[in-house]
Amino acid sequence: MVAPTPTWLLGVISFLLRTLKGLEKPRKRIAATTWGFNTLSPFFYDVRYAIGIDIGATNTRIALGNDEGELIEVVTFKTWDYQDPNLYLDRIAHVIRELRAKYKVEVTGVGVGSPGPLDMARGEVVAAPNMPFKRLEVVRVLKELVNLPVAFANDAVTAAVGEKFWGEGAGLDNLVYVTISTGIGGGVYVDGSLLLGKDGNAHEIGHVVVDSQERLTCGCGKKGHWEAYCSGSGIPRFARFIAEHEKVEGSCLMTGGKLEARDVFEAYRAGDPLARRVISEVKRFNAYGFAAIVNYYDPELVTVGGSVALNNPDILLEGLRDSVKNYTVNRPPEIKLTRLGANAGLLGALALGLGLERKVPLR
Repeated sequence: MVAPTPTWLLGVISFLLRTLKGLEKPRKRIAATTWGFNTLSPFFYDVRYAIGIDIGATNTRIALGNDEGELIEVVTFKTWDYQDPNLYLDRIAHVIRELRAKYKVEVTGVGVGSPGPLDMARGEVVAAPNMPFKRLEVVRVLKELVNLPVAFANDAVTAAVGEKFWGEGAGLDNLVYVTISTGIGGGVYVDGSLLLGKDGNAHEIGHVVVDSQERLTCGCGKKGHWEAYCSGSGIPRFARFIAEHEKVEGSCLMTGGKLEARDVFEAYRAGDPLARRVISEVKRFNAYGFAAIVNYYDPELVTVGGSVALNNPDILLEGLRDSVKNYTVNRPPEIKLTRLGANAGLLGALALGLGLERKVPLR
């Protein structure tokens, strides 16, 4: 049996007081699982529900959640299983309809976070470099399929929104969220305002130039970008480049098979010389990228998420703040792993679906 939490106890007290005064009747609140607390509680009244969608280059995640930041149920499927954008959006709509039918709650709206670049005015993904389709008419098609208002933003921006409402950024006016995953992206709050830019792409920090030699080409087609070297897709290519152009003896990393970022990190932990060389460069370029963020936005806090960072914080975040100091004029903020884990983007999308962020309205 799970012990009652302070929030639950406050809800009970509120229920008793309000019931005695005849102010309200209790409304059933469905079970939630975000923080491992499962209960059916009648002690909360005005709980609102929404759908959050986190479109990733690897997985698409769809959740029903509420305005307490609880994810009731999360459905996941492989993004690359759908090469046709219409079939992909049909699958998303099918999941939304199933969740609504299962839980029978009124849904405020749908929030969507997607890799960019975006055309926010049209509600579209226009040229995502790591996706199976280059164009995706998110807002128009989803509105037609599920008959709900839709809010739409870059996936890293939605993660920053998640941090702002339910994470480390609560109460802060100057916050940056950085995701290091298949790609690299960011979301930024300055003076309490979410930065978007004319098309919704003011946060494409993964395309900051960190290598003046322009040795690698990014998925976007340009050279020298941070994402090309330090992302989940970039690290294996960087390892192959160094193996081909530098003499690094004694490595077992390049065996001719498929190489993934996790292989490089595992080899690094085992002391492989090639992996050590690659990760040393990755850490240097990360310092350049984070220093640019600090110089551009002067944040109070930088939180870091994404699968590559979440799985390797001991390597990627160790000594990062001290390295960043070497390249900044602004006082370096705390740089820490998000406590929202893999759910930062999903929770931010939920917040958009609830209409909590005025800069990204439901429409």
